[in-house]
Amino acid sequence: MIVLDTSVFVDSIIPFDYDRHRKSATVLEVISKKELEVFEPRLFVVELSAVLARYRPRDVVAGHVNEIVKYVNIVEYEQLHEVALDVALSTGCRAVDAFFISCAKETNSILISSDRVQISNAKKAGIEAYYLLEEYNDSLAKLQKI
Repeated sequence: MIVLDTSVFVDSIIPFDYDRHRKSATVLEVISKKELEVFEPRLFVVELSAVLARYRPRDVVAGHVNEIVKYVNIVEYEQLHEVALDVALSTGCRAVDAFFISCAKETNSILISSDRVQISNAKKAGIEAYYLLEEYNDSLAKLQKI
């Protein structure tokens, strides 16, 4: 099972940087082909919407987000709150990162992200986590084994 940080989706939708876009798109393609289960905290919907709204019209963003949500399992705030609080207290991470890390913890998932700080904190919290920009091959190898 997998938790993907919002950064992976954003990089796959908006190609700011070719390498980031290629890596993110490939990860999503592998997950789709293998029909792997993806979990996201409820906060993902808000964060993805907010980031995409900076670059695309509201109706386009709503369409992207609604389509993505069809293919992921959303984990509710109530299920993650206590674990997220513990993660925040033990790592000092950003609140939003605590929810992605706690989602991985609660669903026994790996975490893949393009956010180096988030990955560092996830590893501190005992999560198997991959920094996509530097651990791309390792993350693909792991996805192939799932």
